Amino acid sequence: MEAPQQHVMHLVAGYAAILGIAPPIVRLAASHSGPCYDPLFNRIEVDAPTLALPQPLLCLVLAHEVGHATQRTALLFDLTKTMFGVTALIAGPCIMFAAWPGEDLWRISIPGALFAILVALLFPTWRARTVQRAKALELDADAKAATLCGARIAFEAMEIMAKRGRIDATRLNVMRERCAHAEDAKEAKSTCR
Repeated sequence: MEAPQQHVMHLVAGYAAILGIAPPIVRLAASHSGPCYDPLFNRIEVDAPTLALPQPLLCLVLAHEVGHATQRTALLFDLTKTMFGVTALIAGPCIMFAAWPGEDLWRISIPGALFAILVALLFPTWRARTVQRAKALELDADAKAATLCGARIAFEAMEIMAKRGRIDATRLNVMRERCAHAEDAKEAKSTCR
């Protein structure tokens, strides 16, 4: 096993121990799509450009992905809920088609129209909830990364990642506030002594 991969595995195992979870498997990915956490296999995939990041950025990225590993149950539940929802959405018109008596035109057009109406009505709501849920999970993983790496280091690393286009302004602003609160708390503790 190569030294960079061992280093990454060591960091992931250490972060997982601090967060009290089983360490996810680390896999080197051939693609260059960036690091990601796969909840189905409890695996963090890391690509070569991620391994080439400076140490503070690498630590932040890995801590963030381990933060997603703490969300494994929620991520698997979301996947299961989506699969059942899509199955129910497709099964409803199919059952209507099979059970509807009468002419073939009505047996096809009414369930098909209901399916189209349901998709048109439910998709915007589903999309909005999915985006909101994804943002909440990202912010939670960022908070865990800040806990593991330190708020100031996490913020500085996230600023660099934001310049590269990997992190949006909302996440950066939340981390900026978290960093300010951490510094305020540190000052309050120092003045209480």
